[in-house]
Amino acid sequence: MNIYDVACMAGVSTATVSRVLNRSGPVSEAVRKRVEEVIIREGYIPNALAHSLNTKHSHTIGIICPVISDGNHAYPVAELSRLLRANGFEILLIDAASNDESKRAYFVSLINRQVDAAVVIGCSCTEQEQEDFRYAARHIPVFLLNGRIEGDNLFCTLCDEKRAACKMVRRLAEMGHDRVLYLYDSETYSGHMKLNGYREGMALYARSEPMEIQIHNQGGSSFGQTVETVRQLLDQVSFNAVLSADDSLAIGAAKALQSAGLPPIPMIGFNNTILSRCATPELASVDNRMQQQCELTVRTLLDVMDGKHPSPCLTLDAQLVERTSLTAFSAADKG
Repeated sequence: MNIYDVACMAGVSTATVSRVLNRSGPVSEAVRKRVEEVIIREGYIPNALAHSLNTKHSHTIGIICPVISDGNHAYPVAELSRLLRANGFEILLIDAASNDESKRAYFVSLINRQVDAAVVIGCSCTEQEQEDFRYAARHIPVFLLNGRIEGDNLFCTLCDEKRAACKMVRRLAEMGHDRVLYLYDSETYSGHMKLNGYREGMALYARSEPMEIQIHNQGGSSFGQTVETVRQLLDQVSFNAVLSADDSLAIGAAKALQSAGLPPIPMIGFNNTILSRCATPELASVDNRMQQQCELTVRTLLDVMDGKHPSPCLTLDAQLVERTSLTAFSAADKG
């Protein structure tokens, strides 16, 4: 595959293909789209650019973020950017807007811009996603944050969220609250690990069947939808504790109980965001140690840039940050 093949498939001249690749000169939107579709479909990497990737560094790192308006994603973007710039790299940020769509086009875009590596925040569990990552890793090193995909030139840093979720169910059950409602709104790798951990915990430590509710986010925050969903559940399901895949979901559940005039119950969120400290009462939350994940990711990236061979996968243990939404009930139980 070369520039002449791309030009032929797109029905344009090689000069037009060059202008699309370099974003220079006049090209109509229709023609640009047609050329880019051929480039993405065929996985075309210009020879000159591929050669430069093997001979020099551009000192630019691409970051692909699924939903930058989500605070859980915005924080690692900011932390990664700070760490990478401190080590002399420029940042090229792509907001993918969703974890559901193929990342192939974003990877092709970064490769064509000669980035030294790509850092991706989170991943889904689909075969297409795995193939997109492995495709990119054939051209540049790819670093995955808070997810796991195996392959050559792929490096992952994540938290053992499955084990953490299982331990949270055990903690609640040992307090006498084993009818645990689980709330989630994501089907990412991270989301699946938390859900599997909850199911495992319920099988091991609870006397009731799992009660898991997916909050269908219609765009923006899941908070409002959570309040409404939990409010409707109150007459249908009997639960005495809440574990959620994200802090905002637990806070939404607490709001639903409050609006129904019901007393609070033990609640544990995930990700230890600023919301957990702003809530009343303050929300106990599982810290997935995102700052440390970012630091390890950048350290691994620097090792790869230096020609070293770091571990392809680093896994951290989560930590529960205890706050009033849990400790108040622990104190009552002891009393």
